[in-house]
Amino acid sequence: MEVKDKRQELQRILMELETYRRQMDSLRNEIQLLDSTMAELRSSLTALDALKENKAGTEILVSIGSGSFIRAELKDVERVIVGVGAGISIEKNVDESRKILEARGEEITKTMEKLQKSVVEINDRLVKLNDEYQRLMREIQAEQK
Repeated sequence: MEVKDKRQELQRILMELETYRRQMDSLRNEIQLLDSTMAELRSSLTALDALKENKAGTEILVSIGSGSFIRAELKDVERVIVGVGAGISIEKNVDESRKILEARGEEITKTMEKLQKSVVEINDRLVKLNDEYQRLMREIQAEQK
C-alpha cells in the first residue's frame, strides 16, 4: 500500500473513530437517563411500601423537589394513581401499582443491559480501530525515513 493510500485510510479511520465516539457518548447519556429513571422508580416503590404502613388521616411530608417538602394528610391509603405511559394515569390498589412499577423497572433494566452491551461492542471496535491507526502511522513514519 502506498503512502498516499495509507493516508487516505488514516482519514477514513479517524472519521470512523469520531462516529463511534459520538455513538458512545449518546449511549452513555441514555444509560445515565435510565439510571435516573430507575432511582425515581425505586423512590416510588419505597413510597408505596411506606403508604401501606400508614392509615388514612396520617400527616406526611411530600417532596416538591429541591429538598423542599409540604405537609399533607393521607386521604386514601388503599388506592394510588399510577402513570402507565403516554401521559395516561390510572387508579390502582397499592399492590397492583407496585407490580406496574416493578414491571417498568424490569424493562428499564433490560434496556440498560442492551445499551451497556452496545457500549462494550463499540469500545472493542474503537480499540481495534485505534490499533489499526497506530500501525498505519508507524508504517508511514518508517517509509518516510
